[in-house]
Amino acid sequence: SRRRRRLLPLRRIASRCENLRHILSLSLSLSLSLSVVASMSLQEELVAARSRCENLKRELEKLRSKHQDTTLAEQAGDVESFARFQLRERRTLRGHFSKVYTIAWAPDSRGLVSGSQDGKLIVWNSFTTMKVHAIPLRNFWVMTCAFSPSGDVVASGGLDNNCSIFRLTSRENPLRPARELVHHSGYVSCCRFLSKELILTSSGDMSCILWNA
Repeated sequence: SRRRRRLLPLRRIASRCENLRHILSLSLSLSLSLSVVASMSLQEELVAARSRCENLKRELEKLRSKHQDTTLAEQAGDVESFARFQLRERRTLRGHFSKVYTIAWAPDSRGLVSGSQDGKLIVWNSFTTMKVHAIPLRNFWVMTCAFSPSGDVVASGGLDNNCSIFRLTSRENPLRPARELVHHSGYVSCCRFLSKELILTSSGDMSCILWNA
């Protein structure tokens, strides 16, 4: 009788272990089935997204072919050809210590502004090759620069997302920005003066802004 009493708890423990094993196997099979269903749903969504992309490509091709009513050769067929010419180097402007990313001519075709990765904006006299102004920039990654029609204002922009305006008639040394045009959420890729007061900027945030500088 004592031996049977000792065996009873062992049998109960064995039966509980067997139940736990059964429960674990059921939960494992359920999790595997759920993961298979989730992967199947993701694959279906991927296939649907690819089909939508293909449909959009076909629609774009239709629109493109609809508007392509001529070719460049046909359109420029009556343009007179010009004689060959050879470009020669006239002057070399030395002063930057790194890559020159952008240049812009002044309205008088004498002044020139250049922006470089050395963090400088230099205004040149292209006839004498002398520096007129050397403007330190807050951002080394300048991408664009421009001269105003009046010739006394320059602008620059780059990876700081801002367009900086400098007045060359200022007595500050070094020149500091007279205006900071801040609104773009991406790099400023280009800036151009439309008049003495208006400047147009384009940006990597896919927007163009007309400013009153």
